[in-house]
Amino acid sequence: MHYSVIPLLTGVRNPDQGIMTYQQGYGKPIWLPIYAFLVQGNGQNILIDTGLNEDEVFVPQKFTEETGLTAQPISDCLEDYGLATHDISVVINTHLHDDHCGNNELFTKATHYVQKKELEFCKNPHPLDHRYDTFFIEKIDFTTIEGTVEILPGIIGELTPGHTPGMQTMTISTASGPVILPGFCSNEKNFPKNGHVVCPGVHYDAFLAYDNAQKIGAKQGTILPLHALSIAGKTYA
Repeated sequence: MHYSVIPLLTGVRNPDQGIMTYQQGYGKPIWLPIYAFLVQGNGQNILIDTGLNEDEVFVPQKFTEETGLTAQPISDCLEDYGLATHDISVVINTHLHDDHCGNNELFTKATHYVQKKELEFCKNPHPLDHRYDTFFIEKIDFTTIEGTVEILPGIIGELTPGHTPGMQTMTISTASGPVILPGFCSNEKNFPKNGHVVCPGVHYDAFLAYDNAQKIGAKQGTILPLHALSIAGKTYA
C-alpha cells in the first residue's frame, strides 16, 4: 500500500534555534513552521498531527517576505485539496504538545490514534512542560496504542520517547520509498549531512532523546523534520 504525504502549513512561531537543537543555536531567532501532514491513499484521507489551533493562526508579514510562504487555518489548507474536515477518516498524533493536536476536535468523524503513554502524560503533565493543554483534546475518544504498531496498512507508529514520554515516529509507505516523520520537534539543523543527529532542545530525558534521535536518523527513507521550512509546499509520493 502506497500513500502520498503533503505537509500543510497551519501556523508559524518565532522562537530561537535552541528550541530545536540541544546546546546549539541559543539566541538565534528562527521561523518555526507548524504542520499537519495530509496522507492520502487506499481511498482514505489521513492527518498526522493537526497543527496550530485555528484561532491562534497569525502570520507575520516578515515571515512571508523572508520565506515566500504563508500559513493558514487547517480548514483552508484542506480546502486547497478539495477536502473538508469531515473528509478526514483517521488522525494520528506524534505527540500531544499544543501545536501538534491544536485542531483534533475539528475532526469529529475521524478515528484518533495516540500512544497510551503520551495520552496519560498529557492528562497529568510535569509543571515544567507547559506545552500540554487538555483543552485541545477534551472531546476526543482516542484509540491508544503501545509500542510499534501498524496502524493502517503501510503506516507504522513506533514509540520513540525522549522529546516527550509517549512520542511516536511515523513511517509511511510511498511509491518512492518510506517517508519518516520523526516524533520529536526538529528542523534541518537536527539532521546534518555528517555526524550525529542533534538531540531536540525540548525533552524530558536528554539521554533517551539523543539515543532515539540516532535510531530515527539511521532509518532508510526520506526524513521530514516536523518543523523544517524546506518541506513546505512539497508532496512526497
